[in-house]
Amino acid sequence: MMGVNIPEGLKPVVLYGGVTSGGITTISDYISCKNAHKVWIVGYTWGTTATTFPLTMYESTAVGTAGSIITETWPIWKGIVTTSLDTLTRVATDAAILTIDPDGTDSTMLFVFEWDPSKFTAGYDCLAVKGATGNAADYCVILAFLQERYPQATPPTAITD
Repeated sequence: MMGVNIPEGLKPVVLYGGVTSGGITTISDYISCKNAHKVWIVGYTWGTTATTFPLTMYESTAVGTAGSIITETWPIWKGIVTTSLDTLTRVATDAAILTIDPDGTDSTMLFVFEWDPSKFTAGYDCLAVKGATGNAADYCVILAFLQERYPQATPPTAITD
């Protein structure tokens, strides 16, 4: 990834912005990955309840169309983060789900999913993130960073097809 610049070659897009994890039981916005070589989903969660919640990704044929859960696995990194701690550790086995436990073990967690668009089911090129359950006192922000196949000064939109 040497020489990749934000936003020309690594386009940031907000998938899910700052609402409670209880609210992430609805699916995030879909993004089109048709111009992406690789996609990184980066999220930050914080909270103190004992309500765990899983995060997974969904695929769709179009940005405005309902999709289905992705069963392919992908690399995941996670780490407890503070102003003095920024270590991310790769989860030992690639997975299709990340369960977040916000009651102390994941109270302020940063996570990264690496998605290769070639792993989409044939005919699919749109991606979203979805959680389940959660608690109104736990929060989550999720961004996608699309590594563009053809970097340019004004990258194409990812929120429309």
